[in-house]
This record gives sequence, C-alpha cells and structure tokens, in this order.
Amino acid sequence: MAKHRLAYLAVLCAGALFFIFFNGYLSFFVLLFLAALPVVSLLWLLLSFRRVRIVLSASAPAAEKREPFSFRIQAQGGRLLPAPCLRLVISLENSLGGEAVRETLYFPFCGRQTAEQPCRSGWCGKITCRAVKASALDFLQLFSLPVRLPAPSAVFVLPSREPAPAGISENSMLPGFGDLIVPTLPGSDFSEPFEVREYREGDPLHRIHWKLTQKTGRIMVREGNRPAGRAIRFLLEYGPTPRETDCVLEAFARLAFLLLEHGIGAQVFWAAREELCAGDFGQEEEAGELLALLLSARPAAGFTSLESYQAEEMPRCAHLVYITPSLSGEALARLTEEEQRVTVLLCGAGERGAQGGAVVRVLPGEMNAGLAEVEL
Repeated sequence: MAKHRLAYLAVLCAGALFFIFFNGYLSFFVLLFLAALPVVSLLWLLLSFRRVRIVLSASAPAAEKREPFSFRIQAQGGRLLPAPCLRLVISLENSLGGEAVRETLYFPFCGRQTAEQPCRSGWCGKITCRAVKASALDFLQLFSLPVRLPAPSAVFVLPSREPAPAGISENSMLPGFGDLIVPTLPGSDFSEPFEVREYREGDPLHRIHWKLTQKTGRIMVREGNRPAGRAIRFLLEYGPTPRETDCVLEAFARLAFLLLEHGIGAQVFWAAREELCAGDFGQEEEAGELLALLLSARPAAGFTSLESYQAEEMPRCAHLVYITPSLSGEALARLTEEEQRVTVLLCGAGERGAQGGAVVRVLPGEMNAGLAEVEL
C-alpha cells in the first residue's frame, strides 16, 4: 500500500506542477480530478466493505499422506456496490509441528470470486487454513478497512491404517482379553475386594466386614480394587519434529487396526498441551475418532506423556506398548519395574536411545521390518 500512496503522491505533484506552469482550465481540471479521485474511491469503499463475506472450506475432510487437496476461499460482496479489491492473508499450519506457511491473495473488484489454495503434506496431522488478516481496499489501494475473518477450515492428513505385520500372542486371542480387569490398586470396585483392613475415620459403614470384626474384636472394612480397564495399553510420545511424530502415529495406527482386525480393543494415553489424555477403542469408528484427537494434539514444550503417566499411578495392565522417538536406559528400567509387560517402539531414533529385549526400533523408511518384531 505504501508504494501506491507514493505513486499517487508523485502523480498529484506532477498535476500541481502542471497547474503552476501551465495555468488554465485544462490544468485546473486535471488537478481537481486528481484531488477528487481518492475521495470518491474512499466513499465507494465505505459503502461497500461491510457487505464483504469470506468463506473458507476444504475440498475433503481427510486425505492420505502426499495426496493433493485444496482449500477453497470464496469472497462475496454487494451486487450494486462491490468492494474494489479484497486482500486476504491466510496461514497453513500442521497441528503436530512445523513452520506455518503464509500466502497473500488478492480478489480484484470483489463481486463473487473463488480461489483455491492447493496443498499436500508428507506428514500426518491436522492441516488448518486460517485467515490471519482480511482487508477491503479502495480502487487506488490508498485506504484499507478490516473485513470480518471467516472461520478456519481443516483437513486431517491420515497415517497409514494398513494392519501391521506384527504377531498376536495366544493370551491376546483369548475371549474377553481386551477387557481384562487386573486388580492391582485399591479403588471403588467391590466385585472382587482388594483387601480387608482396619477401619479408618471416614470409611462408610456399609463397607464394614461384620463377621471378621466380631472374630478379631477390631472394626474391619472391605477395600475395593481399581480396575485396569483394557488389558493392552498404548502410551504415545510426540516427537520434537513432524517426521518423528509421523512415525509414532503411523506405528500406533497400524498396530491399532491390527488389533481391531482380530476383535481386540485397547486403551490409549497421550499428551495434549499440559494434560494427559486417555481414550479407548474397540471398533473402527472409535479408532477413527481417537485418531482425529491424536492428529489435533500438540503437547507443551517439556511436557511428556511418560512422566505424567507415571505420576498418575495408573493400575497395571497386561501389556503396555510405549511408542516414543527416544528413551533413556534409566526410564526403560523404571518402566519395566512398574508394568507387567512392556514393549517400547523407538521411532526415528536411529542408534540413539535405550537398548534391550523390550525395545524395538521402528524407522520411517523400514516400518514393516520394525513392526514385524512386535508381539501384542
């Protein structure tokens, strides 16, 4: 806009010099015309900019990696007084990281026009197209007025859901294994009491074990257990780069759809901002909804799923699958002490990270080879 103002100022100065050195009707009308132009242009802009509406939409709700898709930007103004020009700055960003890309679009003489922004992503995630700034410009582009921003639009770029070439243990194939309850911590489930202990202040009277109280001479109460929920549990750690996060989510998706192929459900934990989130799946629809949440998440810097998971003192499960870009030997030792069975999938770490029988390396270009070593 600055260059247009300088250009207009130069033309106006030329008109003024023409009037000074060639005084007459022609030079006077030329100067008057040049001085009136911005006033008329501004009045047109004031009467038209409030009618401008912008709509952002996606060509499809989801796409595969490296599959082309686009965002459609539709601008519409008044029929009688369309906006002279519309300038729109949009931002394209992957929710799982990476730099945001900005594009500036111009819609000249905006009556009703449509433009498409082509996109393609080599990493999974949620690609959001957001209008950062929208301005209506006058004919000379000397003035600008803000226009209401449209709602953002998003496309989910999905990881591969092809079932992984991993093995399924005989225990996992047992009926009801996916919903196994492992009582390991006290809780509120009294179907199978966790233990019987002495009465503490605040314990409900209906939990008193009267027979044992009469026998021991002390007030004894029943302590319930805390169910573990699903027997197979995934713990996901997002990586510092989109490449590593893509590897983590694709490894999870392929293992999850392998379990669903055999009718086995599982529980999933992941970090979103500064919170540990949990979900479970037993059908493809539930897995798809869960995948959408995972693609939208972005943990805060320094916040890890593993530390939060261990701080929650979760009950043990039959098999914990920890998918992470990196893991120290100390963290691996602590994890194997706390859980019954642990499998660590080290995604995109190369030769770095913990080593051991429970660690399986899964590299982006050799995912089938790594997942083939996993047994659920």
